[in-house]
Amino acid sequence: MASFRLPNVLNSVIQAHGNQLLRAKKPKNGVGAFIFPCRKLVFNYCERSGSSKSMMEYLQKQAIKFAQENPQIEVVVQPRPSKHPVIRAFYTNGHQKTKCVRKCVVDEIPEVVKSLRDHSGHKLRKWNRYVISDTPSVRGIYSPFHVKEIHEISDRKSAKQE
Repeated sequence: MASFRLPNVLNSVIQAHGNQLLRAKKPKNGVGAFIFPCRKLVFNYCERSGSSKSMMEYLQKQAIKFAQENPQIEVVVQPRPSKHPVIRAFYTNGHQKTKCVRKCVVDEIPEVVKSLRDHSGHKLRKWNRYVISDTPSVRGIYSPFHVKEIHEISDRKSAKQE
């Protein structure tokens, strides 16, 4: 059985908040239930590196609040010696997205975490069609440039008074 050693940074935080961070709730699927596409966030950092300083400060001050506000997302903190800090998001469709937060300030990391949480997990792609439909229109998409005559919109009351 593998043993897991908690990082030095988080010992006091976990002792203060008990078992709240280690418990993950399973989403309940059913009628009217919404399941987040993001199922797991992994925070990797180095304890000695200067580039991980803002990540460690975020983990000490704001990560617990994020974990409590989002119980449907499993939050994992792992030390990764001699590497830059990275946040990895795993999604329900099997995809994962990785974001390096090496040059981020402490105030920018919550924005990165929020963008990873809100992302659908699908890869970005260019849409060739503007409208996606099962039954495409015979006439096509309306555009005012297709009309030969130019229609002027005027107020009827002002036109009658003159």
